[in-house]
Amino acid sequence: MRSIKLLILSFSFFFLFLLPVSAAGKISKTLKKAHDATCSVMTYDADGNLIGTGQGFFIGERGELLAPYTLFLGARSAVTTDAAGTTRQVLKVKGADELYDVIRLSVETDKKQKSLAADSIALSIGQRLYMPPVSTAKKEVGDWFTVRKVEDVSNGHSYYTLLGPSASTSLAGRPLLTEEGQLAAVMQPSSEGDTLFYALDARFGTKLEIKALTLNETSYRNLVFPKSLPEDAEQAQVYLFIAASQNDTDYYSEIIESFISQFPDNAEGYIRRAAFQVAKGDSIHLEQAEADQAKALELSPDKDAIHYQIGCQMVDAISSDSAFHYKDWTLERAAAEMEQAIAINPLAVYYQHLGDIRLALNDDEGAVEAYLAICQMPDATSDNYYNAAIACEQLPDGYERAVALMDSAVVKASPAGATPDANLAYQSAPFVLERALMKARHEKYRPAVADFNLYEQLAGTSVNDRFYYLREQAEASARMFQQALDDIDLAYSINPLAAYLLEKATLNIRVGRNDEALPILESLIASYPNDMDCNRLLGYCYAVKGDIRRARPLLERAISLGDATASTLLERYCK
Repeated sequence: MRSIKLLILSFSFFFLFLLPVSAAGKISKTLKKAHDATCSVMTYDADGNLIGTGQGFFIGERGELLAPYTLFLGARSAVTTDAAGTTRQVLKVKGADELYDVIRLSVETDKKQKSLAADSIALSIGQRLYMPPVSTAKKEVGDWFTVRKVEDVSNGHSYYTLLGPSASTSLAGRPLLTEEGQLAAVMQPSSEGDTLFYALDARFGTKLEIKALTLNETSYRNLVFPKSLPEDAEQAQVYLFIAASQNDTDYYSEIIESFISQFPDNAEGYIRRAAFQVAKGDSIHLEQAEADQAKALELSPDKDAIHYQIGCQMVDAISSDSAFHYKDWTLERAAAEMEQAIAINPLAVYYQHLGDIRLALNDDEGAVEAYLAICQMPDATSDNYYNAAIACEQLPDGYERAVALMDSAVVKASPAGATPDANLAYQSAPFVLERALMKARHEKYRPAVADFNLYEQLAGTSVNDRFYYLREQAEASARMFQQALDDIDLAYSINPLAAYLLEKATLNIRVGRNDEALPILESLIASYPNDMDCNRLLGYCYAVKGDIRRARPLLERAISLGDATASTLLERYCK
């Protein structure tokens, strides 16, 4: 008898454990007030078509919204309607997590809006939770659930398994509160008829936030809904930088406007919007860009950086259109902006752009002056010396200075202890090659060949057919004919171009080896019957052998193709 009574008591206890404690339909005033923080959510696509409806609730002092993430997939706009029937516009995503189907958003707020406190708590097994009814059910009482299992999610947040009454529809996005009215969890998606449910620690949702590098996370890439920026200005600037590289101009424009709205006293937004307007190129947008440039200059504590950006934007506008004209936006004005930046803070990057602008203005002396200023800085690089050398080469008497600067570029690229021609590392190879080409341009062919040889030594197996062709040209000009013939053979062995065969034939003719040139030219003429050089050279080879019958039509064809030299050969050999 006693065991039967114990069994009945145990069963009664278990039954009460699952039974809603408000069987009579009464709940505390605190829980009843929570009804006012719930809302229905309706999402729409870009054309204003309804995508879906669901439930959510307002949190925190600013009345932000927690709702199911999936409800916002494909949505461009959304509205909420609370228990009082008030409709509010959803503004921007503040944080999102695709895996746990929760999203935090900002909403239009007013004094009448009711919210749940965001200082949610952790739960324990056996604890009872109250879920308010849907926002439109003003007089109904919600449902009670019991925590059956607690699992860790991350950073001290929990994931709960719950027992509760059979669901009639999905409960995703509904809030769960303790008996004391504290926000505890957010319901996860469920299906009709479920009695076992899952809920996410509300603290996880309330702390979701967009950070500088979240732009590329799947949870955000899959959303087209407007997104907020990080609350920290520095992180927001990084976010802005990443957005600029996404090749989505509409989205980038939205981000710029959001930045300016969120940080109206930060110059970064205005100078970036100015660059965006400059890219459009017409006078209306250039006028807007000019206003943003002025605003950025007014707000920024780093005036040099803004002068630099203004100069760069002017150069971009001028270089994008050969017929560009807008007020005083000229290369001279751009150079003046760079000079103002340098006067405030003489950074290498400012001098670099000033030198580039002066080169574009054909002011070679000014360009050399700007580039040399960088070379005198402690952190000058090989590239800086190279730029100065190329500019110096343009001066009437600049060759010797240019080579000296190129020597410095070569040495700078190698570890300490290197000299212009010894103890050099692989990193010096590109500058050695450029020095060789510079010497060849000034007809210093044998010194050029020496540099080509040094480059081959430094570059090792990375040399290509183009290198051997360039060295062959210098060797031929230096009358180093055997080396030249060897190099053109190497070039052809790496890349069998017809141009290399033609060069080999030309070189053989130059050293009087017409018999070696003849078969090469005969093979080329078969593939390129209308090539002017092939016709002239093959005609010449036949002519010097006395085969006028074959020489004449080839030279005549070369003449018809525009080769003036062929006329002289025809007159000399085919009378």
